[in-house]
Amino acid sequence: MSIIFCILAVDKRNKDMKVGKHTLLIDGNYFVFSRLFVLPKPKTGKLLGDDKQKSQFMRKLAIDFASEMRKLKMFVDDVVLTVDSKSWRKDLYPEADYKGTRKQSSDVDWTAVYGVYEEFQKIVAKKGVTVHQIQGAEADDVIFGWSTMLNARGKSCIVWSGDKDLIQLVNYSDTNDAHTLWYYNTRRTLYAYQGFEQDMATSAAAELSTDDMLFNMGGQTMLRDNYQGDIVGWINANKISIEEIDCDEFILKKILTGDKSDNISACVTWQKEMKTGKMRNYSLTMKHADTIYEQFLKEYDNFIIDHLFSSEYKDKLSDIIYRVVGHSSPTLIKIALSTNIALMLLHNKTIPDAIQRAIYDSIEKDWEGAIDNKDSIMEMDKILEGTHWLDKTGGFGPDAFAGMDIPKEDAPSSKVKPMKLVGKKTKKVVSKDPTKKLF
Repeated sequence: MSIIFCILAVDKRNKDMKVGKHTLLIDGNYFVFSRLFVLPKPKTGKLLGDDKQKSQFMRKLAIDFASEMRKLKMFVDDVVLTVDSKSWRKDLYPEADYKGTRKQSSDVDWTAVYGVYEEFQKIVAKKGVTVHQIQGAEADDVIFGWSTMLNARGKSCIVWSGDKDLIQLVNYSDTNDAHTLWYYNTRRTLYAYQGFEQDMATSAAAELSTDDMLFNMGGQTMLRDNYQGDIVGWINANKISIEEIDCDEFILKKILTGDKSDNISACVTWQKEMKTGKMRNYSLTMKHADTIYEQFLKEYDNFIIDHLFSSEYKDKLSDIIYRVVGHSSPTLIKIALSTNIALMLLHNKTIPDAIQRAIYDSIEKDWEGAIDNKDSIMEMDKILEGTHWLDKTGGFGPDAFAGMDIPKEDAPSSKVKPMKLVGKKTKKVVSKDPTKKLF
């Protein structure tokens, strides 16, 4: 029995929502580890094995956090930092050895890493950032919960991560006029729903009359247009590349091919003996996945996520996979397909009810809406103000970055072409209403 989450009702915080503003959902795991390994390796001892390197790490976190906040400030009014916990997937699917290939490097002081990161969480929480961790849930699960809830309430989100699994959350709700985008800051790429560029171009080209400006006759539409102008300005100023996707197609192909980084095998794997006598491993490839998807559309007109929860459609899909790839059987393929759906798809039918309840209850309890003073997270010094990380007498501050080459992330790459909003004709494919994920 699925859980019914009553999150569509208007509450006292909804009045504080600014029309057109986004909630920024940060994948904390990606954020912290992508910063850790830019630190210079010590000549002796472990990384983060002394106070100097701890200070470097803390200040790097604060610098990069503030840098992104400055870039996004025009259309972001709320920030959520999500934190990993031990995954329920390991407990429910031990045979899959989920993320079993991930090993912690022995040349890193991991106690120090987690200690600095936990302190950073406390610091930004005092500045108004919502820090969200749920026992048994990964950050992916928490981000799914936030995007689902906010979209259902008519609030748009931008997911800040390097984990491509989260691209599946890209969404547009015509009913609620809200969307979820996925932003990969390192590559300056924004993944959006199909028709996004057209929407932005149409809004940017719209002209408001003097009367509308004077009397605010446009209401929410006018405010939304203003925000769209802000996001277009951000895209062009930072030379952001736009990729419009069909998220249903994206996650199906991910499920078919698996995920090596999470130790999830493709739906079909096999071995072949080489001339040397050694066995070589093979698996279903993205080229296979493209063919399977095209064949499914040819035979059944369309594909939607709901098909993955239909035994009939899973039988049909398994038959197509077998015809395209071979090397297995439809029965074994269906079993592998079901396992990958459970491990990879972020959905109310895959995430345990207890985990979902904990996520939504926590959001309802702790979320306070828009940050009152965004300036407090726009500069490193303001973030770390009042802490020993800026105490010049404590041995941390003066030489914290000595010998360290810190990349200037505010400087956009000249290799990425800016988005030109010329009204490209793209058909908007509206994904199912996010509220359907809740019931």
